[in-house]
Amino acid sequence: MININKFVSIRKKLGLSQTELCNGICTQSTLSKFENNGRIPSLKILNSLCDRMNINVADIMDVDSNKKTSHKLFEADFAVIQLDFPKVAQILSSVNKDELVRQEDILHYYYLRGLLALNLDHAKTDALYYFNSILDANLSKRNKIYYLLALKGCSQVYDLQDDVHKARHYYDIILSSISNVPLEDEDSLLQFLSILCNGGEFYGRNEDYEQSDKLLNMGYDLCKKRHVIYFAARILYQLAQNNIAQHGSSQKTAQYLNDSAALARLNNNHVLLEKINKLL
Repeated sequence: MININKFVSIRKKLGLSQTELCNGICTQSTLSKFENNGRIPSLKILNSLCDRMNINVADIMDVDSNKKTSHKLFEADFAVIQLDFPKVAQILSSVNKDELVRQEDILHYYYLRGLLALNLDHAKTDALYYFNSILDANLSKRNKIYYLLALKGCSQVYDLQDDVHKARHYYDIILSSISNVPLEDEDSLLQFLSILCNGGEFYGRNEDYEQSDKLLNMGYDLCKKRHVIYFAARILYQLAQNNIAQHGSSQKTAQYLNDSAALARLNNNHVLLEKINKLL
């Protein structure tokens, strides 16, 4: 929820009258109804008012409200890892997009909607709309992880359409932009690992094993360094496939597969276990 008292307090500390603050943005009546009667204006107006006071809308949100929304989106991320897209749909149905005010939450929501359109509804055009909405937004330029996730999403759309040339175009952009991505929390870490894992799988399927191994090993090293197991099983499985394709040692392949199987069991990833058992 928006903390109106905090909004008013900031306005008064800046020495702005209602007339001065709303000039060119909205009517004084709109601002007065917001401050005195709790009638919240459109997000566009609210953003403009906050910009004039040099704050973000998130700065006047109650902390609990922000945390609740972020938790829902984070929960949806875990459902994506487990490929449980019906659960993703269920979670997103409880999120009102028009009430999202934090820039990060808006980008996160669009990304999840794109994955949902692609994997559950099989609506590739809708998926591209959501991913391109992130790329077109100035917001993504300040949030590198969502910029990369949107590029990955676009590539996945074209990959499913067997348009390897366009899919590779987006992954190549990712490769040129992948350095110095801030991984400040568990959510951004998992999202970055999804980029490395999907990219490694894509290049491996298209026999560019050098690029594939580079991304996969980067992901696996990050898993070990940050003590996370999500994506590690898939990374090791793809490394095993790459090793087989490059006629590597059977001992190395077996090690990759055994380690992958152990982690897949921890994650209850029965789909991956079936694939591993076919190679063992």
